[in-house]
Amino acid sequence: MKKIIVIIFIFIFFCGCESFVENADSSVSYATDDEISSSENISFLVNGVLNDFSRAYGYVTLWADLLSDALVNDGRVQGSTDVRGEYLDNGLYDPTVGTYAPPYQTVAQVWRSATSLQSKLDDMDIDASLKTEGYFTAYLYQGLSHYLLGTYYGRGPSYPSDGGATLNESAFIPSSDLNSSALLYLDSAASYADDHQTRIIHSLMARIYLYGNDYSNAAQHAALGLQDGDAPFYARPGLEDPWPNWYWYEAGNNRTRYTLASRFKHMLGEDFIDSNGNGVWDSTETFTDCAVVGADVGQGDGVYNSASEPEESARIKMSAAPMAPETPYMRYYQTKYPDSDSPINVISWQENHLMLAELALQGQSVGVNALDAVNAVRAAHGISNLANVDLSALLHERDKELFCQGQRIIDQNRHADLLNWHLGEGTTWHFLPVPYEEELANPNYP
Repeated sequence: MKKIIVIIFIFIFFCGCESFVENADSSVSYATDDEISSSENISFLVNGVLNDFSRAYGYVTLWADLLSDALVNDGRVQGSTDVRGEYLDNGLYDPTVGTYAPPYQTVAQVWRSATSLQSKLDDMDIDASLKTEGYFTAYLYQGLSHYLLGTYYGRGPSYPSDGGATLNESAFIPSSDLNSSALLYLDSAASYADDHQTRIIHSLMARIYLYGNDYSNAAQHAALGLQDGDAPFYARPGLEDPWPNWYWYEAGNNRTRYTLASRFKHMLGEDFIDSNGNGVWDSTETFTDCAVVGADVGQGDGVYNSASEPEESARIKMSAAPMAPETPYMRYYQTKYPDSDSPINVISWQENHLMLAELALQGQSVGVNALDAVNAVRAAHGISNLANVDLSALLHERDKELFCQGQRIIDQNRHADLLNWHLGEGTTWHFLPVPYEEELANPNYP
């Protein structure tokens, strides 16, 4: 059974964080300072920020999903030769190993690019439209880099009550301060936003407040957030992006280094050969087993599991992974991101609706009841309505709607009491780091 150190933040590097920032490659390093200090090159700087963020967001969310119970590292999947991935899958994120630095480095680079853009704008007398685009981008992505550090990084002085990070050789910044800064930057971005961008900002702010259990402020912003039919806000490159979608690159069509937790396949039903053509599995027909829920390298259960939610194929996209010869079960990988340049959803009206539903269940007045909000999201995928919804059902909807978007580990931490169904008998949630040797000595270790 998969072991997760359930933390509200992914552990940060303390040793040499400053050097990571110093050595990060810059998207704006292809031109001299004089060349980019003119209004004609604002678009160049804006695209540098977009490129850096698309790389960082994919990196952080992929690893967050691997640390959670969304992705697994199974050595029997061809292409899954990754010791680091095995450690991450078991919740072991060693802050002293250099190969774990890239996600932090990429987030720091987003902040550097966005800060550089703002500093250039501050020194220029430029066209109003360029100024609007530039400042909106600079403030938005400075805010998002603070959000990523405040939400996904931790192990600070008061851990586990608060995490945090350093940023560009700064002193340690607690997560509460990072998220407060993120909100201030987002509020500044709103001064340069159009109507759609303003709703995006409100949804992002609602998420930050929700994750901080500030339901009152979350409700105020979610009510002003993205509406049914609004386009999502994506992490996507600007003019060009040398960094591919990380889900595609390591957990998708490019390479199946990481595959999906078995519960997603169980929702859709395991594969079988319909020999007699009657449309249902019969005991005499061959089926392809799916690995036991939560197992790291485990085994099938030997029993055909029919589809529990077959309609979910509309939003849970997957394909069978290549398995080692004679493996008695199958793993499946995500195809939500089928190409190297597939954009990753950062926030959408569907997520905003699910936030409204959760806030309504928490007793907040948001102008819509929880069931209507959830069913609107399901209807967008052509999925039938639910008859009722409680917090457990709402979290199940989030699990499916936010599939492969890096949100699962946060929900596991926020609602550990409701999301412990996948843990084996005798296992516990970990809120403090446990050395790998102690994990191996634990009789409950898989």
